[in-house]
Amino acid sequence: MSPPKLLRLALIEVLAHRTRGTIAAIGIALGVTVLLVIAGLGLGTRDVVLKEVVRELPVDTIEVIPRTLNLGLFEIGTSALLDATPIDVEALNRFASLDSVAAAYPKLEVNLPMGAQGGARFFGRRLYTDLFMTGLPPELLAEEVGENFRDNPDFLPVVISDQLLEIYNSSVAPSLRLPRLTAHTLEGFEFEIVFGRSLMLGNRGAKQTGVERARIVGVSRYAMRLGVSVPLQTAQRLLTKYGDPDVAPTYRSILLRARSPAEVPAITDAVRAAGLAVDETAERTSNILGAATALASLVGLLVLVLAALNIAHSFFAALSEQRRELAVLRAVGATRLDLVLLVLSQAAIVGLSGGVIGALGAHLCALLIDWAAAMWLPDFPFMPDSFFLLPGWLNAAALVAAVIAAVLGALWPALRAAQASLVASLSEV
Repeated sequence: MSPPKLLRLALIEVLAHRTRGTIAAIGIALGVTVLLVIAGLGLGTRDVVLKEVVRELPVDTIEVIPRTLNLGLFEIGTSALLDATPIDVEALNRFASLDSVAAAYPKLEVNLPMGAQGGARFFGRRLYTDLFMTGLPPELLAEEVGENFRDNPDFLPVVISDQLLEIYNSSVAPSLRLPRLTAHTLEGFEFEIVFGRSLMLGNRGAKQTGVERARIVGVSRYAMRLGVSVPLQTAQRLLTKYGDPDVAPTYRSILLRARSPAEVPAITDAVRAAGLAVDETAERTSNILGAATALASLVGLLVLVLAALNIAHSFFAALSEQRRELAVLRAVGATRLDLVLLVLSQAAIVGLSGGVIGALGAHLCALLIDWAAAMWLPDFPFMPDSFFLLPGWLNAAALVAAVIAAVLGALWPALRAAQASLVASLSEV
């Protein structure tokens, strides 16, 4: 039997028994809806976390950090217990000289007690808070901030993290009834930084006190998340002016950009051989979220399995009623394989129909959940426009899973029907 004739006959049979087929398709649709909603929520969460919270680096970039000791509940730096390799100027020069490294961007830790004061222009009153600071190479922020992020003798050029701005706008500003801020409104804002003393550290680590005028020149993803960042030369100048001369400056981390993504493994090996580590937070987070999504998606797969069992039961009943029709087909030249393919084609049509309905239902559920969240959930940091990510490949995979579940459910009934005795079946006519 030719494929077009087989499909036409299968479609006729499905339409002739549409009630039974509809019930089977509903089970498939429910499974696909659950599968897509759970998987889409997991992918959406992973996308937001990696792009906005953990910040996945480009494929050609790694971040060198001090080696840590993992104790399960928390991690501590090995330098606190052992004579571990520090991230200092020597380490920076060693990595920057590697042939496979195109650029090295150090993050200098400004280990000084300091605090920021000011803000009357925005907040209506003068505020004070302890402050943390890092120094960054201007070329790292060239695309985001431009030429304004350069050492300036008249003021301290400061950039803040876009994550800090998001946290302030979504959590701090509403709770304290303060105005929300944008990167544009913050640009040019000036305040004072008091060096040499702070509420938490007192004057520990500083040789003198002083006040410097600071100006916000931009917002960057590379800026210190809970603090501010200044140009590397500015940070070095501040450490020389206010820092303890007996304490050698150290880097918080170093961003290494490879000449090509293929060079990254070799650079990683060189970093580990030097007694340092590569930050794998984004990779670990991605793996954890992926595993959680896969585990939760088993619920949808379980519903599909139950739907397949329902299809098996439905086709057993249907083929039992159609024994005479199948026998007539055999008598006029249809082979056993033709009968199996006919039944499986019917199941595939039911599965595909249920899969399409389920996919549409999943997208509708996603829209309703996003609408409800926007209406009733309070604003929180990194709240996405949509909690779901439903790419084309995921919808296609769900449709394939629906068809496979339906076909597998109908396989045993199809084989039983094809193996039935032709003489016994025709005798019932």
